Amino acid sequence: MSLTIRRFIPQTIVSIILIIMIIFYYFYINKSVSDAFTTWDKALSDWAVIITSFTLIIGGIDLLRYHLVQIKKIGVKQLPFSGTTIALEIIMVIFALIGLYYSYVYPKLGITITTQPQFTWLYTYLYAPTDSAVYSILLFYIASASYRAFIARNPMATLLLITAIVIMLGNTSLGNLIWPGFLPLRDWIMTVPNTAAFRPITMGVGFGTIILGLRLIMWREVSWLGRRE
Repeated sequence: MSLTIRRFIPQTIVSIILIIMIIFYYFYINKSVSDAFTTWDKALSDWAVIITSFTLIIGGIDLLRYHLVQIKKIGVKQLPFSGTTIALEIIMVIFALIGLYYSYVYPKLGITITTQPQFTWLYTYLYAPTDSAVYSILLFYIASASYRAFIARNPMATLLLITAIVIMLGNTSLGNLIWPGFLPLRDWIMTVPNTAAFRPITMGVGFGTIILGLRLIMWREVSWLGRRE
């Protein structure tokens, strides 16, 4: 693949889209031009959704390929885990295709991909509980990280520990039983110091986004293209 196709064409497309988006948001000539900008902006958003859908398809194919390689590399020990993942992925895709078929061939039934009965059952009673269980496991990592962070090694860590205790007691009914002042103190901490600390972070993210956009327009940011040459 030539350097032009691999680097220059993608960078040119990204630069053009960024410049167009800037014009859409920051330039106003008249109402008709603004309406046209709105239409084009919506078209770009629709294309972004379409591209995202294709990336999900590529991600599913890559997940299938990865587990097939793992089974081939590790052998029988990996089969229960990767095999279950592959089987469930194929089953979900089949039910989704069935829902897509009914939505086009028999639209009066009102069956789509997300309302296909078997697909909905698997999502509601298998995927959603599993996702919640995996997410709940993060609680143990958060508790472990909190224990390490809240050790009062120095004045700053002590202040962090005291603040965390006040917030936790203010969020529970036990704290109100111990001292009614925990709730208003928690509200003050969340409203004043927390907001004051969060605003510079938000501003930093905004400036970082602007700098990243400028680097993309000027072709200085190439990490998204993959390996540098």
